This record gives sequence, structure tokens and C-alpha cells, in this order.
Amino acid sequence: MANIWTIAVHELRRLFRSCSMLINLFLLPILLIFLLGSALSSVMGGGKDQTIESFRVGIVDAGNPAERSQLIGNFLKSPQVAEIITAETAESREAAVSGVRSGQYGYAVIVPAGFDKDMVTGKEAKLEYILGKNRTDNMIAGTVFDNFLGSINYKQAAAMTLGPQAISAMTESGQGNPAAVLGKLNDGAPAYTASQYYAAAMLLMFLLLCGQMVITSLYSEKDNHTLFRIGSMPVKGRELFIGKMLGIGLVSVLQCASIIVATRFLFGVYWGNRPGLLMLVCLLMIFASLTLSVIISMFVRSAALARAVLSGLTVVMTFMSGGMAPLPDAWVNTGGAFSINHWGMKGILRMMLESPWAQISGSIGMLSLICLVLGSMAFFSYRKVGYHA
Repeated sequence: MANIWTIAVHELRRLFRSCSMLINLFLLPILLIFLLGSALSSVMGGGKDQTIESFRVGIVDAGNPAERSQLIGNFLKSPQVAEIITAETAESREAAVSGVRSGQYGYAVIVPAGFDKDMVTGKEAKLEYILGKNRTDNMIAGTVFDNFLGSINYKQAAAMTLGPQAISAMTESGQGNPAAVLGKLNDGAPAYTASQYYAAAMLLMFLLLCGQMVITSLYSEKDNHTLFRIGSMPVKGRELFIGKMLGIGLVSVLQCASIIVATRFLFGVYWGNRPGLLMLVCLLMIFASLTLSVIISMFVRSAALARAVLSGLTVVMTFMSGGMAPLPDAWVNTGGAFSINHWGMKGILRMMLESPWAQISGSIGMLSLICLVLGSMAFFSYRKVGYHA
């Protein structure tokens, strides 16, 4: 054990004597977080609450004046809907499309002929939507009219099954419900900002890159032919191996702590209310990085190639997890799930939102499983290949 700590202290001294290493470990991550958080704050929305602003919607009733839908008219006149949507009558579908393209309407709805009659006869209610240029307006309008259709179809099904009295009961219980509201990902905590998002992403990326120190240290002993001398001393190979990883792991812990503390006090990054779980995620990421670098070192002949492989894997996994730019959830939750960063990002962002333990435990469990697999692979690769000249 004494040999392991002696080697670990030697690694600490060697690393802290290198000015370039200190800059790359402690200054570069903080600088990147500042630049990305400032430049892309508009993309993330800054964590501020948004309000629903009223916009114009073109309404086209395909029926003749005597058969125009009273249900749609009453719905659009309701106070909850009128606060969000300003309904304007369009003469035809072509006029509605032209109005949407010119910006006159933010959205358009085509009501089929005989809409109310179809409802009375038990047919399914359907509307045609024409999307506008504003994504938020499209989402809000779609939510409003989808809720309207869902409510009508549900009441119709209830009336056919339970009788006409079911409609009046549901109408009384549903009074005052808003057509659409904006909420938060997690009540009681603000949405994460761009600085928080990229602080988590850059923290995990640089923790993975700390494995390059392991590669450099292991290959330097071989390239400088000092491994022969160490082998002649009463030092076992595994003690040298573990000592180097322990020393570099301690440096990585200091790097992690400096990034968290600096971003908290310099940029106001809120890391959540679970420091213990945050520390656990960081330790698992460090262990994953160290073991991954060991596996690469055991099977790659040169230090330059090993560093290139680790850097390439880190960049690819950071991109797949959405660490370089927010990606669609469908991609992040499929392809991104195969990256180590994905589970670390997911866990840390949930902590920033003060989510319950049930939403965080899955990420920590997957990280632990990944570390177990990488640790086993590193152990067996060391037993098979060994650390020798």
C-alpha cells in the first residue's frame, strides 16, 4: 500500500509541475462553459418563464352559411380560448393558405362541411390544420384544437354509453379549465439555463478526457525506459498501475471540484440540491474514463494513437449525448443512450431541476453498470496483456 501512495504522490507532483496541464485541466473547461453559455443562451431560453401571446388563426368553414358549425363558434368565443387565439374568418382554403404564407395568420383551421351534423349522428370529429411559420404558435394552436376534439369525442362516447345526462355532468365539472397553459419541467425548480446545460456537458467531457493523462503516464514509462528500473525495485506491476491511476484520479477530482465551484460563484450555475449524488456521478465518470483509457492503452502500441482514439470517442459520445448542441429527444434517447455522457448528463440535469430520486436513480444505475463492465474489461485486459515494456 505504501508503494501505491508513493507512486500516486509522484504522479501528483509531476502533473502539477506542468503549466500546460494545469491550463487544460482547470482554465479551459471554465472558459468553454462561459463562452458556450453566453453565446447560446438564446437557444436554451435562459431558464426564464414564457407567456402565451395571442395570435391570429384563420377559420375556414367549408359548409354553407346555414350549416356552419355552432360548436366551433361557441368554442372560439369562450374566454379561455379568446385570450390565446384571435379567430378570423377566411373565405376559402386557398385564402387561408395564402394568409398563413404571408404572415396574416399564425395558423389556420379547416372545418369540414356538416361538422355539427356528423357529431349528432355519432361520427368522429375531425379538423384540418394548416401550420404557420412560428413553431410555438403551431404547438399552442394544435394543443387547443386537439383538446377541443378530444373533449367532443369523449363526451360523444360517454353519451352513447351512459346516456345524455353524462354530457351535462362532464360540462359542469370541466368549467374553467384553460385551453392551454405553459408549465415547467419540474414544479418548484427553474428550468436549466444554457450555462447549466453546457457546464454539465463540458464537465463530463473533460472528465472523460482525463484518461489521456493515464495514457501519457503509462507510455512515458515505456518510452523513457524507466519501466526497466522500476521493475528492478521491490514494486509490483499492479502497484505501479494502481498508483498511477490513483494519482490521476485525485487530480480529476480536484478538476471536477474546481469546475463546479468556479461556475457556481462566477456564472451562477445551480447544480441542484443533492451534492452527494452529484459527487457520485462525477466519481463514476472518472472511474469510467480511467478504465476506458486503460483498455485502450493495453491494445494500442503508441501513445499518440491511444490519445487519438480516446479523444475521438470522447467527442463522438459528447455529440451523441447532445453535449455540443441540444439534439432531438428521439435521437438522444436512442443513439445517445449508447454513450457514457448521456447517462451522466441525464442525471446531472435532473439534479439541477431538483427532480425526485426516482428520476435520477436510473441514470446512476446505468453509470454504475457501465463502470462495472469497463472495470471488468480493464482487469481482464491487464491480466492478459500486462503492463510491460
